Amino acid sequence: MLKLSLPGSTEEFRRTFKEWLATHSPPKPSDSSLKEFIELGRKWQQSLASGGWIGVHWPEEYGGKGLSLVEEAIVQEELTRIGAPQLLGLFGLTMVGPVLIKHGSKEQKNRYLSKILRAEEIWCQGFSEPGAGSDLAAIKTRAVVADNGFHVSGQKVWTSFAQIADWCFLLARTSDEPSKHAGLSYLLVPMKSKGITVRPLKQISGDEEFNEVFFDNVFVPKENVVGNVGEGWKIAISTLMYERVVLTFARQLQSEVALRGLIERFGKKVDDRGRFSLANEVVAACAVRALSYRHLVEYASGKAPGPEGSLDKLLWSESFQRLCRLALDLLGENALASESDPAHGVDIHRYLYSRGRTIAAGTSEIQRSIIAERVLGLPRGKLTI
Repeated sequence: MLKLSLPGSTEEFRRTFKEWLATHSPPKPSDSSLKEFIELGRKWQQSLASGGWIGVHWPEEYGGKGLSLVEEAIVQEELTRIGAPQLLGLFGLTMVGPVLIKHGSKEQKNRYLSKILRAEEIWCQGFSEPGAGSDLAAIKTRAVVADNGFHVSGQKVWTSFAQIADWCFLLARTSDEPSKHAGLSYLLVPMKSKGITVRPLKQISGDEEFNEVFFDNVFVPKENVVGNVGEGWKIAISTLMYERVVLTFARQLQSEVALRGLIERFGKKVDDRGRFSLANEVVAACAVRALSYRHLVEYASGKAPGPEGSLDKLLWSESFQRLCRLALDLLGENALASESDPAHGVDIHRYLYSRGRTIAAGTSEIQRSIIAERVLGLPRGKLTI
């Protein structure tokens, strides 16, 4: 759908990866169960890791190839092209891994990074709370100093795949400061620790990917603090910047797969209005991918991920919602006839799932505020009545 001109060495990397994929077919799911998702995702990631195709932008000393995020994007493109299953350790690969490489101690890098690459340990994110979603700095989960560590108590929510995770990267309040952004620390917590309770949340789509997680006096050793105590906000923002770039890019590719499917199914059957709507989504998809590549090229040149990632996340999530709504519009009165056509059931499920995409990883309203203030340099808005 979008063809970009990349350097010869980068295209050679793509050709080499495609040759490897030609002799290493991904496993195919037989059902949609969580158990199979785990088994296939782990098996496929381990196969890719054995070939050296996981974390290619990580330094060689930690199992990567020392390349850039552009090559990482190419890996994602080619995996999407062949319909490969989702990597099981996506959060570790796209968020906690890069954060440990940048902020972690030598001991933490040696302990965790290789296991992240091989999907031997799966991670979940402990940021959002019932009273601290978009306003992340309002978290109330506390980490009280104890002998050789901390005791953590509080609640997290919307924690994806917490029920299968081995570890959680967690933001907790370690001291009371005048600024709510201060006094926070970034902790690595084993999910099998005594005092952790995980409760799956059934979504409107019927899935139970999200969870609420309760911490009741959970002990976390001091060596599991990333960076220094009190630096949690800086490190959390670093995590979100990676999420809004690399993870969003992977999601955009999946959106393009869905869009191609709509064009194949409806492109020759709909009226001019329907074709115009499809064409609009093709233009939007190309724009989002081009913007993402622009940012990835900047990062490949040495720039650290910053607030411009909010552009990628905002544009992708809203275009994805439009795309999912368009599928139902094109189906018309047949939209609910999922029993006669399984594809209709997929359309409905995807539409219901899409409703949360403008909330997860920062709401559209928050993304617009970040873009206005930190990208465009506009003054901070004030509510007047």
